Amino acid sequence: MITVMVPPGEHAVGGVVELDDEESHHLQVRRVREGERCTALDGAGAVIEGPLQRGMRRWQVAIDKLTMHAPPAGTILAVAAGDRDRFLLLAEKAGELGVTRIIPLVTARQRSVETRLRDVVLDRVRRRALEACKQSGNPWIPDVDPITPLEELTRGSGWFVAAQGGASCPTIAAHTVASWLIGPEGGWTEPESEFIHGTLGAIDVGLGQFVLRFETAAIAAAVLTIDRRARA
Repeated sequence: MITVMVPPGEHAVGGVVELDDEESHHLQVRRVREGERCTALDGAGAVIEGPLQRGMRRWQVAIDKLTMHAPPAGTILAVAAGDRDRFLLLAEKAGELGVTRIIPLVTARQRSVETRLRDVVLDRVRRRALEACKQSGNPWIPDVDPITPLEELTRGSGWFVAAQGGASCPTIAAHTVASWLIGPEGGWTEPESEFIHGTLGAIDVGLGQFVLRFETAAIAAAVLTIDRRARA
């Protein structure tokens, strides 16, 4: 069955939801037929099923089945905004793994990366996460924050830091927010580490025996969160 994305809104069985220009064009390219059934996700918890029909300008879905999914437990990845292509990969996998929020971070060592993520690429990051949700069936698209200085983070409900030689990750309660800090290549500077462990009260958690690239560490943290919640 074809899967499409639709805008979030007040959906109801018996109603109709219209696709945007990009999704409509994609269906035209695929040469779908009117009446063909599809699944539509709105990225805010709604999973819609129904036949496709042509509107005045765009394709529409006639809603004959609607399932609303509750918001998932929060999984936050605050990641040093390194190489943009690898950050795009991170966003894709975050969408597949149910991450709820991605915070690209400005750090001291990240600034020296010539190919680092910049503000102009953030729309591509959001689009990559959306496409991953569409492909995987995840009904909740992760939020992607603006690129944020590390020192603007707040203590919140507690942070884990991906750290070589760190402790084992504790069990995470089913509805508890899990917040992860993933550093740049070369690691945190001493002032950054003092802020992370002192001001934020973060706990070092090991993700394996070897040094990981930032996108690998972020993906591992997301998978570990799923595992630790399952054990709660």
